[in-house]
Amino acid sequence: MRTGVRGQSGKDFIAALVLAGLVFVPEVALGVQRLKFKPGFNLFSPQQDVQVGQEASADVDKQLPLVTDPEVVRYVNDLGRRLATFAPNNKPDYAWTFKVVNSADINAFALPGGFIYVNRGAIEAAEDEAEIAGVIAHEAGHVVMRHGTNQATKAMLAQAPLAILGGILGQSSSLTAQLAQMGIGFGVNSLMLKNSRSAESQADEVGTYVLYHAGYDPKAMAQFFQIIEKKYPQRTIQFFSDHPNPENRVKDVDALIPELGPPQEGKTDSPQFAAVKKRLTSMPPPRKGKPAPPATAGSASPPPPPSSRMTRFQGKGFSVNHPDNWQVQKSEDAVALSTLLENDSPLPGQKEKDRLVTLRERDSLLSLIFIAPEASSDAYKPTFDAMLQSLELQ
Repeated sequence: MRTGVRGQSGKDFIAALVLAGLVFVPEVALGVQRLKFKPGFNLFSPQQDVQVGQEASADVDKQLPLVTDPEVVRYVNDLGRRLATFAPNNKPDYAWTFKVVNSADINAFALPGGFIYVNRGAIEAAEDEAEIAGVIAHEAGHVVMRHGTNQATKAMLAQAPLAILGGILGQSSSLTAQLAQMGIGFGVNSLMLKNSRSAESQADEVGTYVLYHAGYDPKAMAQFFQIIEKKYPQRTIQFFSDHPNPENRVKDVDALIPELGPPQEGKTDSPQFAAVKKRLTSMPPPRKGKPAPPATAGSASPPPPPSSRMTRFQGKGFSVNHPDNWQVQKSEDAVALSTLLENDSPLPGQKEKDRLVTLRERDSLLSLIFIAPEASSDAYKPTFDAMLQSLELQ
């Protein structure tokens, strides 16, 4: 017995099926496409994010007092991992490990690759589960937008303007040791953990997106940040130092919510959160002590002025002069380069100027990126011009 679709050609039927499939595209996927959650330029792979985060986490654990109560740790990890399943750009390699710091300060931070730390003070200050879920979702936003390694990338390029991108990081057994040689790290008080306002806005967008799709009130995150800033000014100094408050935070979040999907009455609280908060507040108060010292490999400082003495670098298919006090990172199998269009400097409170030069030689491309802090760009220009004039393709 022959079956078919009457009055419709095969091609028309297939087209109808395709259209029907588009109708049922999950709202989550459409939301990601609309909001265009795209991480910035990065020399690291997601797997290297995890390696860097894991190595940094081992050091951070030695420096910070951690809450080890099994019920508290289990609750925060269960909540965090559930939220992470809704994060855009999530990678299967990400570790998604959540720890509670035994500190009364209201703070939280994220290491690359999914290692998130939430202060006890943040949990105690939250009025309901939606608020602490918003804090965790915001930090997950820093992870999936890869803000930490994006900052490290810019710091590396600031120190090695002649970096040949693609494979710039060698297959070292310890990426943190390799980065430490450049003065870059992710330890406690590291500049790599201090975010720009644009990074905060991105993390807010991701956090709002995650809350909405996880079934929470998506306004909770921005409201929590607004409340704690006014209610606990002394206990949030470090938080707003590491997480500068974007302008119009609540207004921007409110404007984003309609783009996420149809209105819904989000969850705000749970008995589990109330039990964990009660458990924390009944524990002895955190011991007061000296703040952890800055990690030795956790800062980025302005690069030294370029030397007037030039030396010749021989690459694959080209050669170029560069100041002899600049370090060259090279890869003989470099791939095509992406254009860097960012203007946040790894130096606090500064902008940067990026100069991209791309040359086509037969079937290949050669790109050079010259980067300098905005305040020093004029001083670097003669050196960059001399380097460009010395370039020879072979």
